[in-house]
Amino acid sequence: MPHPGQHDEKAAGAPARPADLLRQIPYFAGLDAPTLADVARAVRAREAQAGEHILTEGEPCLGLYFVMRGQVRLMKNAADGREHVLRVLGPGATFNDVAVFDGGPNSDGAVAVGPTKFGYVPTATMVRLIERHPAIANAALKLLSQRQRSLGNVVKDLALRDVTARVARLLLGCIGQHDHIVEKAGFACARISHQEIAAMVGSVREVVQRALKELERDGAVTLTRTHIDIRDPAKLERWAYAAGGG
Repeated sequence: MPHPGQHDEKAAGAPARPADLLRQIPYFAGLDAPTLADVARAVRAREAQAGEHILTEGEPCLGLYFVMRGQVRLMKNAADGREHVLRVLGPGATFNDVAVFDGGPNSDGAVAVGPTKFGYVPTATMVRLIERHPAIANAALKLLSQRQRSLGNVVKDLALRDVTARVARLLLGCIGQHDHIVEKAGFACARISHQEIAAMVGSVREVVQRALKELERDGAVTLTRTHIDIRDPAKLERWAYAAGGG
């Protein structure tokens, strides 16, 4: 079986116009064509290279961000410098939503994984849209509720599941079978280090290495120097629910 996200990664490299992606975002799905065109003209598009910080937690919010091409990781930084990845986002996924809707500073840090293009709709534009189109607020309520539920699943994983189970769930997310860490980024694990996996599952590299070896011995995955091949998703599914139940 190809490694996770092989074909999605290629597709993610294709350029996309802001208007095309805006139509895929729940906030804007119900807008008429002229209004959507106005929003597209307001978008500020930017590019970032691998490891470049797009957002810094606690800084003033500039607007509602969305991925146009590539991949973005949202993260929290501990006092000792460790990073924990909250979510991995692909094209069409939004971020910094909370700061836009509550008027506060950036709620998370955001980093480009590889060459990435992103855009943002300025906060003032979003405020005007919400005032004129109440359906946007309804869409925000639904999307943020879904993400809150996903965050609850992450907390449950950390509290109740061992590292092997968490790694299995992450790998399943990379092939589209779980989305509480990976959102619209089926290519998230196409090229990923053990340290990066550790940041996503709340562990350390050495423990993740042992977990991957365990999955390999069971025939669920095959490990190479450059990627992880998923051999048996059904076995990964069993590992994913091996600790703590569903």
